[in-house]
Amino acid sequence: MNGVPEKALVLAAGLGKRLRPLTLARPKPLLPLWGVPLLGRVLDMLEAWGVKEVAVNLHWKPELIQEYLAGCASGLGVRFSHEPEILGTGGALRPLRSFFEDGSFWVVNSDIAAALDPVPLLSSFRSGGGLAAAWLEPKKGPRTVEADRKGRITCFRSPTPGVPGTYTFCGVQLVTPRIFEFLPDKKVFSIIEVYERAMEQGIFVDGVVLPGSYWDDAGTPEAYLRVHKETAAAGLFQESFVISNRGGKQARSRKFAFVADSAKVAPDAVIEDSVILNGTRIMSGSVLNNCIATGGTLSGRLKGVICMAATECGVPEVAEAVAAMGWKPQSTAAVALGERGSDRAFWRVYDGASSAIVIKYSNQRPENRLYAGHARFLAEAGVPVPEVLADLPQRGCMALEDCGDDSLAGRMRARPSQASRWYVPAIRALAQMHGEGTRRAVKSGLELEAPFDAKLYAWEHGLFEEQILKRRFGYDSMPADVRRELGKAAGRLDRAVQVLVHRDFQSSNILFKGRRLFLIDFQGMRMGAAAYDLASLLYDPYVKLTNELREWLVEEYAKCLPATEADSLVHTGAVQRLVQALGAFGRLDSVGQSGFTRFIMPALENLLDAADQGGYDAVGALAEDLIAREKKRFGWW
Repeated sequence: MNGVPEKALVLAAGLGKRLRPLTLARPKPLLPLWGVPLLGRVLDMLEAWGVKEVAVNLHWKPELIQEYLAGCASGLGVRFSHEPEILGTGGALRPLRSFFEDGSFWVVNSDIAAALDPVPLLSSFRSGGGLAAAWLEPKKGPRTVEADRKGRITCFRSPTPGVPGTYTFCGVQLVTPRIFEFLPDKKVFSIIEVYERAMEQGIFVDGVVLPGSYWDDAGTPEAYLRVHKETAAAGLFQESFVISNRGGKQARSRKFAFVADSAKVAPDAVIEDSVILNGTRIMSGSVLNNCIATGGTLSGRLKGVICMAATECGVPEVAEAVAAMGWKPQSTAAVALGERGSDRAFWRVYDGASSAIVIKYSNQRPENRLYAGHARFLAEAGVPVPEVLADLPQRGCMALEDCGDDSLAGRMRARPSQASRWYVPAIRALAQMHGEGTRRAVKSGLELEAPFDAKLYAWEHGLFEEQILKRRFGYDSMPADVRRELGKAAGRLDRAVQVLVHRDFQSSNILFKGRRLFLIDFQGMRMGAAAYDLASLLYDPYVKLTNELREWLVEEYAKCLPATEADSLVHTGAVQRLVQALGAFGRLDSVGQSGFTRFIMPALENLLDAADQGGYDAVGALAEDLIAREKKRFGWW
């Protein structure tokens, strides 16, 4: 093309938070799309458009991007703009003003997959006389942009995103040096802010839709896999192919797989809708679906996981724990597990057919450093818990036996008719902890967290008041009659026989591995009323049990340990526990873990049930009011 812009800014400074853990050890622009880094594909595209020089802004792992570009065979001249503090897509322009002020230039995101003809953008830019011409996508993405009939953008923050006539800004634009006149007087800002300042002064930005083009944002693991699938199906890149890797045969299919040249995949492994990168080994008999693997040795059936070598997972303690087990960190695959309601990070690590769970924790909470010792203690007391495989307290890390993901909660969702079959061994394990565990703990002087007492019970009431009553439902304070009843419940529990309690004895913390049962997440273990634990299980917000089943399970527990008074105090324990659980759900929501709010309604319903059965009338009335407010909140009536 003649008379085309010869300079471009490639935005590559982002942290890639939405792609973690893939981006913990490498910048997002270096993630490969069909074997070529996203950044490399963007640079190839710009070079094909006639660009001669590019500026690349850097922040996260800048040395890796510099190393990659130093080894490229590209004919582009490259200069770097390092940002110790990320300046934003607009702030990145200011340090490069002298580089760009001599002519129009491209600004392109480095984390997109794009195939387009730039001529319509150039034509619109030349004929329109605006500040910029921006590529718009009418079907995919958030579609927050509005434009008039002439194609001029009128709004970048539509109040009705996704409706017909809205567009997604694709992160490819051609701009005039006049853009520097509209930079706001601050350090960090987006390019959208620049455009909005110009539009306020009557300077427009053209929005250009390009039929027949391809765009997607590869900014999440789901999008990263989707981009591979779509580009392969469309045949957009020469390296693209669609295969179903079954029995070592490659056949055309709706499934795709990318396996890097140096990855080692057994001939009988099944790889579908997955990306397997260099350094990964997939063992015989494995089945991977919807996975991303960047290193380590994997075996078994895996779905929807992201794994990498333990040495590249971004948490050095994971590799240290792996080494402490006698495994080789470089060949061990590490999979980051999902969101947890604590300050701990969990990884499942694979050494061929063997696996373990690595936990990285904060030493600021004393209960975390006690976990490994407590696990050994409970095992000696006959309580079924995971084996401790490595303990690195000075590094705040440990490795435990992998007990799988088959939880009591999951079994109840799948086959609730078999509840008694699974709850009875859980009740017996709890009785073993309360009985033999208590006897040994008292005799040995086991180091524990502070016991349940009036102060701790009151703290749980306070959490409920602040996070649920005030923050979620707008109460000024806890009603006085409710406060009195909760104090009465706490007093009853405080006067009960004190045993060694789990404190979080709920269905998600009871795992099955074949016929074996395991208790996990007992880091809050302390002395307290047995009814607290028993009620935690029977009035669990994650699983709804009938009152008949609850009564039968209380009887089963009483057969094991009749002297604990848990049977007569179970409703009192449920009121206390549910108040605590509701407060915890509210706190987790306040720090961004909103997924736990879906358990607020079942917890309130259980609280009403327990309060009615235990004679806590004020608590029951409060629960009824909160249930009504929650229903109204979500328009359930």
